[in-house]
Amino acid sequence: MKKNDENLFKIGEIAKILGVTRKAILIYEEMGLLTPAVKDENSGYRYYTADNMTQIRSIRSLQTLGLSLAEIREYYYDTKNLDHHLNRLMDLRDALDRNIQLLQVRAAKPGDFSVHSVRLPHQVCFCREYQCENTKDAADKLRDTYIAAARTGKMSVNARMFTMRIGQTDDELKLMCCIPVEDDFKGVERKEFAETHVLCIYYRGPYEGIESAIASLKAYTHANRIQTTGEFRCIYLEGPPSRGENSADYITQIVVPAKPVYGI
Repeated sequence: MKKNDENLFKIGEIAKILGVTRKAILIYEEMGLLTPAVKDENSGYRYYTADNMTQIRSIRSLQTLGLSLAEIREYYYDTKNLDHHLNRLMDLRDALDRNIQLLQVRAAKPGDFSVHSVRLPHQVCFCREYQCENTKDAADKLRDTYIAAARTGKMSVNARMFTMRIGQTDDELKLMCCIPVEDDFKGVERKEFAETHVLCIYYRGPYEGIESAIASLKAYTHANRIQTTGEFRCIYLEGPPSRGENSADYITQIVVPAKPVYGI
């Protein structure tokens, strides 16, 4: 059988138009994600329609989001577990939002204390409280809490750990170290944080300079008569694991819960 319809495309034409490989198209077919409009059983030639092109583009888009081909097949054909697929896509969306956020932060210059208005998602965390003498002591306590949370087998791989200031004197800083865990964690260290609106500064630099960012955010809320509704948090976006000893590139999100203000 030969192609005799101008509305049909050969596999090579489809590959060139969409920028995919022939192998990828054949894999989609093997996975049950794509069915050629016409397949010549004698020659093995395949012909595709514009609808097939749309299917391929949709598959590629879902792959770009991070779904595997098996997950994409379930997404298309598993109508009994729609909540599961919805939650998976929402997790991917949150991860994408975080990556976009990080790219925006990296574009900012050190010393940029611009204030942003964002929402923090609902979280369940493994939390412990400590009296900390200095920045190094706080980092050690956060590490210890991280190890303890990891041993529960319930640590979340998507959310970021943070510390919350729950008291401060001239000599000591009282912190709550918080490591995100799965919602079904039941330990005594479990603490739930509701979704909330916050004002934040993306601080780029060594942890010893975080105080200046907190002071700047405090000054901003006071100057603009903004009512804060919670304690300051330091959310650790990038630090020693990814940036090594290059502390100038550490990225910490300094946030404080506050009532929304139009225009921020």
